[in-house]
Amino acid sequence: MNLIIINSGQKFFLKNCLNSLINTTNLVNFDIHVIKEREYREVTFNTILKGYDSQDILIFGDDIVFTKGWFEFLTANKKNGDIIGFSMLYPGTDKVQDTGYDLVRIDNEIILKPKNRGEKKEKIKKFNFRECDSSSGCALFIKKNVAEKIRSTPVDGMNRWGEFLYMNEAKKKGFKVIVLGHYLYHHGKSTKINPNKLLSSESYMLEQKMWKKIVKQYINKEQIKIQLKKVLSKKIRSILLSKKKILFYGAGTISEFILKELKSELDLRFVDICSGLSEEKEKIFCGKRISFYKNVDFSNYDIVIVSVLQKEKVIFDLIKNFIDKKKLYYVVQETIGCLIKFGIKQYA
Repeated sequence: MNLIIINSGQKFFLKNCLNSLINTTNLVNFDIHVIKEREYREVTFNTILKGYDSQDILIFGDDIVFTKGWFEFLTANKKNGDIIGFSMLYPGTDKVQDTGYDLVRIDNEIILKPKNRGEKKEKIKKFNFRECDSSSGCALFIKKNVAEKIRSTPVDGMNRWGEFLYMNEAKKKGFKVIVLGHYLYHHGKSTKINPNKLLSSESYMLEQKMWKKIVKQYINKEQIKIQLKKVLSKKIRSILLSKKKILFYGAGTISEFILKELKSELDLRFVDICSGLSEEKEKIFCGKRISFYKNVDFSNYDIVIVSVLQKEKVIFDLIKNFIDKKKLYYVVQETIGCLIKFGIKQYA
């Protein structure tokens, strides 16, 4: 078996990754190769597929931290899937990043949804494996017969969805994609240093256009079985319709849904949008022009709502010197049956 670690050029991550590998395995079951990340993710992935397909392949980004028992768990479940991923935790926490990804139709939109994101690990029922549409591309086991059959992934993934497109093609050819119930830590930084914003930006506005092309070209909509509907809580409605001066931090799916859902009732004169991404500055979003957060006078607002899930603390640390904490709220979500309910909480 070939074990490939992709070196993104960030010394801290590579050192931590290798140390955790040494501490969690006896290193006798596979050949280890550390390769330099190419200009973007799909090129790296295709290079690995072409160069190391003589055996089963294990691929890890250098932003992965291995945990004890990972290899034994993989070995015990190899027979259950053809492409196998791992569940992920945010580093240094018991908070789940994902237990695989599923294609989901939410209202009239198709997304690739991370399962259990933001949940506490101990609250999730233990499992050995589950079938999914994709898993994190930073930890993948690919059997030799899959690599021989599917030689590459399209570059249309644009440094974001290349591994998903590969797994999507594998499923079309009858291979089974699963994610294991064993957790690794994932920093999620390996592709975020590309100087080309088109290949590294986390901008929803930019990624939305790319994703729509992928859905149109590669996804069989008829095979999507999971359907959900988004709703707003009474509290978030009352706050938005209070005619207080409100600033959204985040021009993404949540802000977009809230503003569209309340479009007929909301007076947009009381609402502004800011972003932590400089490339979104001055772009039009839901009828409002986006400001870069460093250019915003936060004292002009009665309420600031952080609408970027799982990044509340990072954003609070960015703006805490500019705003009274009593004004700061953040959006939360929970899935209840077929509903995704958005609520709101105030910082303590």
